[in-house]
Amino acid sequence: MSSLDAASFPDDRDPTLPGEPDPYPWFHRLRRDDPVHFSPFANAWMLTRYADAEKYLRDRRFSRVAYLDSMRAKYGAEQPILKFQSRELSFLDGDEHSWLKDVAAKAFTPARISAIRPHIRAAVDASLDKLLPAGRFDVIADYAYPLPADVISAMLGIPREDWTMLREWVDGILLSRGIVRTAAMIETGDKSARAFADYLSRLISARRQYPSGDLMSAFIAAEEKGRKLSDDQLVSMIETLFAAGHGTTRSLIGLGILALLKNPDQLALLSAEPARITRAVEEMLRYDPPTQAPSPQVALEDVEIGGKTVRKGEAVSVLFGATNRDPARFADPDKFDLTREDLEHLAFSLGPHYCLGASLARAEAQIAIGVLVERTASIELAENNPVFQQAGRFRGPVGLKIEVSARRS
Repeated sequence: MSSLDAASFPDDRDPTLPGEPDPYPWFHRLRRDDPVHFSPFANAWMLTRYADAEKYLRDRRFSRVAYLDSMRAKYGAEQPILKFQSRELSFLDGDEHSWLKDVAAKAFTPARISAIRPHIRAAVDASLDKLLPAGRFDVIADYAYPLPADVISAMLGIPREDWTMLREWVDGILLSRGIVRTAAMIETGDKSARAFADYLSRLISARRQYPSGDLMSAFIAAEEKGRKLSDDQLVSMIETLFAAGHGTTRSLIGLGILALLKNPDQLALLSAEPARITRAVEEMLRYDPPTQAPSPQVALEDVEIGGKTVRKGEAVSVLFGATNRDPARFADPDKFDLTREDLEHLAFSLGPHYCLGASLARAEAQIAIGVLVERTASIELAENNPVFQQAGRFRGPVGLKIEVSARRS
């Protein structure tokens, strides 16, 4: 599907439209014609208006636990990936969710994010030192793919020789986290979750004996209301950081660079005014978010949203690509504009399930994109029409080949 020939939004595929190069005309049409849309394919309501999404994301009458219960009923309660997710921050509600988020915040602090920025800069510079002389490289495979998982691995104190293996496991786990899940996706997630949990359990045991100054040791030591994280909770917390940070940050970097290349006036502006990078990344997140929808929640009672009644037991999610371009919220929403003042996007969600790793993702994207622009005299697409990921809920180019010339110092 690459054109707007169909009479209505397609109900025979994942509503996040994975693989579609430009899903935004479809999202505009859906917001106009059926803003609170029930997707038979996803068996869930999809919200497209910013105001509806903002209310829903703060509404405690919806439950991630209940959604995961529906997945257990469908695929079996003993599936490793579902057991894994049952302890994750993003699949908890209420007091347990609040406690886990509070204890995580004691370890995953703003000071720790600030302290890792020089490491990110050093990693980015080392990568560009190798890539720029060639004059051509793939932003995803050569530049963006290794960075997020390697940064988290370094923060956790994971041995460098294991970083590549961890990235591969996280890719498998991400595949099983879509709006639409299939048995094959669950099986891939199961294999990766088992391997990931076994590895981390051994590492956690060793770190309990010999703590250091890394993030894993901080998670082990963190305490809230007289409780500390169990080994299972530690494994799930670390997996959450990898899953949230690896795939989405890689895509954020790729999508951000692609937006600059398709809007050369904005690339020129950022090159001339590099201090704009912080707000530039926010506009990239609004304009083309790497996460197109949060994990669904299930209504705990009948709830009215935007003139429609969501019945108890029905699932709901948000199309961030639609809400972030809602003309009722953002002026000229299809324009990529680094001077935009209104940057209150929903790319990291909102409310209780606001992304724990948002500050780290921002730091990585700011440095990776900012330094690339800073160190190049020119950047151009080497191939038009990049292919996009088919993984539901997550958006990003599979590859993004560019031609560059290094800036003379």
